[in-house]
Amino acid sequence: MPYDRLTRWLHVGLVLGIPLQLLSEEFMKHRVTIMEHGIPRARTAMEANFFAMHEAIGIALFSLIVVHILWSITRAGGGLGRLFPYFSTGGLGALLKELQQVPGWLSGKLHETAEESVLAGAVHGLGLLLVLGMSLTGVIIFFGMDEASGNMTGVTRDIAEVHEALG
Repeated sequence: MPYDRLTRWLHVGLVLGIPLQLLSEEFMKHRVTIMEHGIPRARTAMEANFFAMHEAIGIALFSLIVVHILWSITRAGGGLGRLFPYFSTGGLGALLKELQQVPGWLSGKLHETAEESVLAGAVHGLGLLLVLGMSLTGVIIFFGMDEASGNMTGVTRDIAEVHEALG
């Protein structure tokens, strides 16, 4: 299926942004004082810069994901029906039919078809929900965390736990 230019550019943004988020997460520290082996130390400039990078890319990715969802809602032919086939009777039936073929895939029996894979669309939809959850919780943390100290309170701390559990 040929995709329109905006869909391709939205995917390019996700393909570039998500690995950068994963990379920056490995090296960042959000707290100004970090406890290592029971000894407090100040975060390094590199750790602070990676945290700032993580915040900036996260806000950009959240914007891309919202645009992607809005574009999928307004687009004819595919869109949300392709990403979430389990919400319609016909889509759910096609998904269940395709899932019955999975054991054959493991033994090399792939069916020839000119149509798109319903399962691939459903997996894409689940991935979109995951990155939406990650980015939305990240935006809430961004606005709910004290930038100077890195401290969070109440609901923001709980949302940070969800953010970490998702990824």
